[in-house]
Amino acid sequence: MDNIIIIRAESGLQYDWSAIAANPGGQFSPKMDITAYKAYYVNQIAQARAKGLEPVLVSLPIIDENRYFAHITRGMSMHERSNILYWLGGKIERLRNIQELYNIALFRVAAQQCVHIVDITSPMLSDAHYDTLLEQDGMTLSASGEALLTSSIRFGLLAS
Repeated sequence: MDNIIIIRAESGLQYDWSAIAANPGGQFSPKMDITAYKAYYVNQIAQARAKGLEPVLVSLPIIDENRYFAHITRGMSMHERSNILYWLGGKIERLRNIQELYNIALFRVAAQQCVHIVDITSPMLSDAHYDTLLEQDGMTLSASGEALLTSSIRFGLLAS
């Protein structure tokens, strides 16, 4: 059976940051909440299997929450940055926690659907210079990060 790699760059970090900066006490949801995120993968897995393909998922990359915070608040005033930080519970690390929450959900979907998942998170965390694996925005993979992704997928496909 042929494999099909299912990878989605989007995570739970797509918020309307300008709206949050303007109203940090408000209730906001990401562009794709965790329920929709899991449903997306379940649907993609079902579609792949219906076509006779064996789906393989790819875990989410880590983020550099400090660089990502700087990215999402670029061009904002100190007051607006403070508002976003307030909404995050006073901790920039909350950005990393959200990413981890979605990644855990992805691993659970893989387990529930009996699908192999290629773990790119662990090799990134194991790299003492993981910051070189990310672009300046703190989320997009750099050329080195893309190379790690490619080698992890190759190794993961061999292992599946």
